[in-house]
Amino acid sequence: MLRRNFFIIALVAVVGLATLPAQAPQRGGPGRGGAPQVVEKIQQVKPGLYMITGAGANTIIRVTNEGLIVVDTKNPGDPTYARIMEEIKSVTNQPVKYVLNTHHHPDHIGNNQKFIDAGAQVVGLDALKTHMLSDPRTKDIPGPPAVTFARDNVVRLGGVEVREYFFGRGHTGDDTMVYFPDLKVVMVSDQVTDATPVIDWANGGSAVEWHQVLDGILKLDFDTAIPGRGDARPKADIQAFKTKFDTLLDRATGAVRKGVAKDQLASQVMTDDLGWQFNAQFYGQLYDELSKTK
Repeated sequence: MLRRNFFIIALVAVVGLATLPAQAPQRGGPGRGGAPQVVEKIQQVKPGLYMITGAGANTIIRVTNEGLIVVDTKNPGDPTYARIMEEIKSVTNQPVKYVLNTHHHPDHIGNNQKFIDAGAQVVGLDALKTHMLSDPRTKDIPGPPAVTFARDNVVRLGGVEVREYFFGRGHTGDDTMVYFPDLKVVMVSDQVTDATPVIDWANGGSAVEWHQVLDGILKLDFDTAIPGRGDARPKADIQAFKTKFDTLLDRATGAVRKGVAKDQLASQVMTDDLGWQFNAQFYGQLYDELSKTK
């Protein structure tokens, strides 16, 4: 199941939600490309840990002898929730006790309320709740976290420990890495992608701090990472993505420091070798951020 090569997808989003305007539109929800739009069959990542792809972000299920910890709840909708539960029940009859969200975008929090109605407690970063309640795309989606934390958190259930880390702003201002230390697995969400990276500057995203987030991830003791879209992958793939992102940031930073004009940044930053395509608005926002830090 591990996939060692990144590939690029740049198709128009079909989830019925407005894509972020920062770069070329992509398929699979706000910020990520490539996800099928139906809930697919549940897959085992490691003993006691499963993932469900499709219909938005990957959903992760950690099984314990006292219940389940679920990470991310996909795009909103009764059929999607029903399919998630159908797949979960194909491997365990344990109830869902906790739902953790990796960030506030609709394809990650869409069915929170349905899990709450079934008895689960939603846990999330303070900033995640703030953005969920203020972002026009999510403010009308019910189910914000009832339990919040400022930076790091630990959820314990049935002898299992799951850790949540905020290493900094990247894809959004509320990106949360979910770490399963006993299994050496980390859910990196949309901090790592097979498509062109998307930065939600309007909700605290940052190109500069994205590097910091990847550094934090790589310091964890893990051998398997699960992205927001696509298959689980080895730690080496996270390092490879970081190298690509650092290359982009170094090129853009160098151009800004040399005095390249804002409307010329796109022409001065080569990305063909990275396989990424950004639009003019992305470069304008990137220029604004880098100008504050040069």
